[in-house]
Amino acid sequence: MKLLSGWTLGALLAVLGVNANAADLLVKGTIVPSSCTLSLHNGGVVDFGKIRAADLGLNAYTALQPRGVPYTVNCDGGTRVGVKALDNRSSSKVPGILQSALGPDYSDVYNYGLGTTVDGRRIGGYALSVKDSVADFPLVNTIVSTNNGLNWNRGNGALGQYQNILSWSGFTATHPASVQRVSGTLEVKAVINRVSELDVTQDIYLDGLATLELRYL
Repeated sequence: MKLLSGWTLGALLAVLGVNANAADLLVKGTIVPSSCTLSLHNGGVVDFGKIRAADLGLNAYTALQPRGVPYTVNCDGGTRVGVKALDNRSSSKVPGILQSALGPDYSDVYNYGLGTTVDGRRIGGYALSVKDSVADFPLVNTIVSTNNGLNWNRGNGALGQYQNILSWSGFTATHPASVQRVSGTLEVKAVINRVSELDVTQDIYLDGLATLELRYL
């Protein structure tokens, strides 16, 4: 009887061993960063219209009335993001034109070129500022980094070049907030060169061109 019991147990173990099987479970997925888009209304065109040569200063720079274009940043999730600007007409920059016409805060870091005339004369410059920002959190402020995002300070909305990045924060914060949507106005302040430096007997076409890049922070 003991032999039978032993044989029966062994048989059961053998059967269990033969019938055992395994299944692999493969766990997959991809963690992707949030993506954001920056859009400018009106195709990103800011048109100052017709400017009468008679209204420009002969030996002084002339500041035009500011114009603006609405902007929107949309992200597919909360994201810390900023804006960096590149002047594609930097060779046409008139050094010091903004400080002379707009005030000492407008150094050449904020000076974007307005292009040149057909005979190569520099037309003027302009400044960019982010205004009236509204986000998916209350009391939005603009902040700025002058060293590519290492340090941040409260800003006035001015959009500088080189190592400058502009971002958005809460009311009392000085670090970039996580935003899903932020919108407002991109203001353009243009200044025209002295008439004595231009040939105003023919049409002069303002030709500023800047690239605004989103930077993930």
